[in-house]
Amino acid sequence: MSRLFKVLAIVTIVLFLGNMSYAADTNEFGQLLDKIKTYDYGQSRADLIKTSDMIRDGCGKPEWKAMEKQLDDFLRTGASYAARDFVCRELSVSGTEASVPVLASMLTNEKYSDMARYALERIPGDSVNEALRQELSKAGGNAKVGIINTLGVRGDKKAVAALAGLVGDANQTIAVAAVAALGRIDDPCATDVIAKAEDKATGVLRTKLIDAYLQYADRLTAKGQKEAASAIYKKLYDVNETIPVRVAAVRGMMMTAVDKTGETVVEILKTGDPQMQTAAIGVLKDVVRQSSPQVANPPNEGRARTDVIKAAAGELAKLGVTQQAQLIGAFEDCGDRAALPAVLTAAKSTDEAVRIAALKAIGALGDVSTVEELIGTAVSAKGEEQKAAQNSLYRLKGDDVDEAILKRIPEAEPKSRVELIRSCEQRNVTAAVPVLMKQAKDADSNVRIESIKALRALAGPKDLAGLVELQLAASGAERTELEKTVVAVARRGPEEKGQAQVVLAALPQAKDLDAKCSLLSVLGRIGDPAAMPVLRDALGDKEEKLKDAAVRALSDWPTAMPAGDLLKVVKTSENPVHKTLALRGYVRLIGLDSDRPAEETIRMYKEAMSLAPGPAEKKMVLSGLGNLKSVESLQMAGEYLGDAELKDEAESAVVKISDSTMKKYPRETKELLQKVSTSSTNESLREQAQKLLKQGK
Repeated sequence: MSRLFKVLAIVTIVLFLGNMSYAADTNEFGQLLDKIKTYDYGQSRADLIKTSDMIRDGCGKPEWKAMEKQLDDFLRTGASYAARDFVCRELSVSGTEASVPVLASMLTNEKYSDMARYALERIPGDSVNEALRQELSKAGGNAKVGIINTLGVRGDKKAVAALAGLVGDANQTIAVAAVAALGRIDDPCATDVIAKAEDKATGVLRTKLIDAYLQYADRLTAKGQKEAASAIYKKLYDVNETIPVRVAAVRGMMMTAVDKTGETVVEILKTGDPQMQTAAIGVLKDVVRQSSPQVANPPNEGRARTDVIKAAAGELAKLGVTQQAQLIGAFEDCGDRAALPAVLTAAKSTDEAVRIAALKAIGALGDVSTVEELIGTAVSAKGEEQKAAQNSLYRLKGDDVDEAILKRIPEAEPKSRVELIRSCEQRNVTAAVPVLMKQAKDADSNVRIESIKALRALAGPKDLAGLVELQLAASGAERTELEKTVVAVARRGPEEKGQAQVVLAALPQAKDLDAKCSLLSVLGRIGDPAAMPVLRDALGDKEEKLKDAAVRALSDWPTAMPAGDLLKVVKTSENPVHKTLALRGYVRLIGLDSDRPAEETIRMYKEAMSLAPGPAEKKMVLSGLGNLKSVESLQMAGEYLGDAELKDEAESAVVKISDSTMKKYPRETKELLQKVSTSSTNESLREQAQKLLKQGK
């Protein structure tokens, strides 16, 4: 056998096997189609899914032509409505122009028209449009309306003449559908039909015509044909049109004004019509964004072109107060400083709403030159006006603004100085720390307090020594604020270097008892282990005040480390106040995050409960217990459901814990929830318990 003969034989065998495969596929597909002929909604979709999978696999392959014919033939059979609907949906995804004839034959049948159109809308090709046009004249009622809609969806320009003839149809539903379809077809002839009919139509039909007219103008705008679009918008801006139409027209006029945008804005603002003015103001940001210089990667593409902003700003004072506030808000959004002079004038308006809007806008538009204006208002104004001035002072951009604020602080009168200092904190001006350290010693108490608060946010660990020095010299409310500041700044330092070292070093310098107590309080809140020996020593000091400060400091510790020390105080102290303070601190520390086993935590809570001298401390234990999600904590809380004084706290703890124990310990959880559900006098807790019980069924 020659080599050529062998090759030909192999090719023949491959083709034969391939044809056998096609036959097998189409046979199997045909069998599936026979099985789904009687399918109805609500029945098993297993065979539908198999059919759909075969369609996806076959689509685009040689066997698809035969499979599509089988689907077309299926639609000609007496298959159920649901089965035909399924096939049409499949053809909408995989069908070709080969399916157009059978689908077109269904268009005039109101029962099957919608499913046929669903498929045809998505099948590409001119033959689809031709079939729709041919069936349009034959159809009636809803089927006709549906075909009209589909022609519009497909944007068939050849259908314009037929649709134009239906605009005046006696059936308003058909007429409205024709107008809507024409509005979706991007063709001048379609627009001519709409323009001619718009003048004569009334009611719903006219509304739909105008909507279609606006759609066409929007398309022209998108394509850059702004002059043609502008003519349509100006026509629809007519005073006899409805407000929504005129508002849409205003937007269009402004978006298509090109080099005359400023003139168009002024023209609309001068109308005296508040609704049109509001519409124009609402569009201003989009317009000025569009009119910004077209450069690659513009640094501030939202900025308005200066001439447009200036034109609008020139009309600001002539508007009503409502529109003034709206326009000022638009200037703020646009962010162009060309509006700043007009906004500064508005900040002195007799109307409060206008002043507030202007003050807010200065934050976006202002610069170093507006610092004094904002400080003056922040000092003299009240309420929302004061807040607006303060917030804008915080928002002003530029390093020169920070420099101006810092320079102004020493020379300003106290009230202004307070505002300037507050702005340093809000603007995060870390360079202000040396100035603030000086102001913290000022003769005016308000200046001192504000400086201390600002230092809390701006100072760093290197400033701790100076802050502690201030703390030792202070008293009353200022010392309290300084304690908070020292703690906050110390915690920002690296733990490995000892966050409390500066405070510990200052203890020997403390000249009076109150100063020492203040430093102990700070040590407790910092939570540096290096401070523990000092606090333990203070617990044994002969001065009751120092003992008291040490107990409070350990109670404020940020971790559970001093729990044992506090428990010792509870058990050994002869001072009832110290015992109570230590117990409360102990209970608080138990509840802090810890790696200890749950059983150990329960043991600690039980010990605290046994040592609690009264209901207040016991309630505190139950409150902390509610955060421990374990069956042991649930059972412990349940023990106090019958205690009249602790009943409320116990019920609350049971409900809180139950959500986490219901799944693993349903019997124990339901038993206690049932008690809460039936005996609690707290309606909210009863409802929560009942809800959890239902969820656990």
